[in-house]
Amino acid sequence: MHTVPPQHPQWTVAQFAEQSGIPATTLRYWDDEGLLVADRLVNGHRRYTYGHTARLQMIQMCQALGCTADEIRLILDTPDPAARARYAAEKLPEVLEKIEILRVAATVLRHVAECAHPDAASCGAWMREQLPDDARPAHRPPRRS
Repeated sequence: MHTVPPQHPQWTVAQFAEQSGIPATTLRYWDDEGLLVADRLVNGHRRYTYGHTARLQMIQMCQALGCTADEIRLILDTPDPAARARYAAEKLPEVLEKIEILRVAATVLRHVAECAHPDAASCGAWMREQLPDDARPAHRPPRRS
């Protein structure tokens, strides 16, 4: 438990929740789990300082990468740089794959926004641009009703 001298800027759970956009219940949970441990006043009330914002941003980035609470602890709290490096090397291919999926998804959405074909899914122009030849479905003309 850390105590903070009153002259340093500090926020209550509610204030930090409002500032960060993270629900107060989540901040309390992260505190209880040791992910984002708040400083405590003499009366036991939680207080957050500027130092907590950098850790909060790292937690949010880790969550966006799909990290579990244990993985976040490994990244933030493991004093062994080699252990962190091993984890990062294992996680990086997964993140790069997600980036590629999102890149293709963005291309598809751009195509859908511009496509004049009556059925954007069967238009196929985006497939010609994005999929390798062996992964493309055979072209079939639209069915006539």
